[in-house]
Amino acid sequence: MTSTHKAWRLHAHNDLRFEDVATPSPAPDGVVVRVEAGMVLSYTNKLLSGALPYSLPPMPFVPGTNAIARVVVAGENVTHVRSGDRVFLSPHLRGDVPDRDPPQILIGLTATVTTPEALALQARWRDGVFAEIAHWPAACVTPLANLDDRPATELIGLAKLIIPFGGLQRSGLRGGQTIIVNGATGYFGSGGVMLAVAMGAGRVVAVGRKQAALEQLRDAFGPRVIPAVVTGDASTDLQTIRRAAGGSADVALDLLGAAKSTSTTLSCLRALKRGGRMVLMGSAEVPLELSFREMLANDWEVVGQFMYDRTAPGQLAGLAAERLLDLRKINVASFTLADFRRAVDAAAMMQSLDLTAVVP
Repeated sequence: MTSTHKAWRLHAHNDLRFEDVATPSPAPDGVVVRVEAGMVLSYTNKLLSGALPYSLPPMPFVPGTNAIARVVVAGENVTHVRSGDRVFLSPHLRGDVPDRDPPQILIGLTATVTTPEALALQARWRDGVFAEIAHWPAACVTPLANLDDRPATELIGLAKLIIPFGGLQRSGLRGGQTIIVNGATGYFGSGGVMLAVAMGAGRVVAVGRKQAALEQLRDAFGPRVIPAVVTGDASTDLQTIRRAAGGSADVALDLLGAAKSTSTTLSCLRALKRGGRMVLMGSAEVPLELSFREMLANDWEVVGQFMYDRTAPGQLAGLAAERLLDLRKINVASFTLADFRRAVDAAAMMQSLDLTAVVP
């Protein structure tokens, strides 16, 4: 391991520099890894410019969230990975405290709340993955068993899928059931469709406005994917979704991003069976107006889900290892680390099953 390595560091908004930084030794609860592929979020350009109201780590810091990496050295208190292991890096770090509501951050991105505890956690683990080397908390490092034969540019697809996987787990989806995925043609929504098929859903109602994009999902994942083209008219959309569901659905996953209306979300809810559950993971800009009468009459559940369980990355990787999940269906555009600025521009143009990665 060299004493320095290359990394992109944000010194101020719109002041991103590619520079040599000192390579750290691992903390007792940390792991030093060599990054093989890092995922670039579609809104990275907005993050770097300050256009998003995020609570960024103290500057300068290395941006970047998820990655595929190889362990260089593990801290003295780390027992679940060792030098040479291939691993998945998750940014979702929770404070290791006996508290019902521990502080949590997304490494290399934002503090989800700005309590002193969360900010202290962020100050300690500020640097992300857009670098040759990363120092990561062991709690967010998952070994990738039986996946050494896959290229990093294939495995980085796990980073696209891990958020919808958390939502699907929360939904309680069972084999043979019918699920509605709202926002199905979006970055995470397309991953939700892909995962629902892999997890054994009998019917996946893919809800969106672009018919051609929905048909591409059906072509990619088979006849269990049923497109439902919506218009924004609540009553018409409800009938469209119900027809696609063959009557009504068991569960729904809403991954609609930056929605200015919740009309389609409500149509998806109303297409559920009695006792159905809807999981919200999207980012609507307006409230979701729920009717007490409808909720009680139908025994519906509406739950919010932020990110995923600690064990989810390992479970998701297991689906790929057993070839129940074909990561090659994801269209990965890769760029060298030095060409990161082009990667950011490409990420802003992603659609559906696209993914942008940097490869040091």
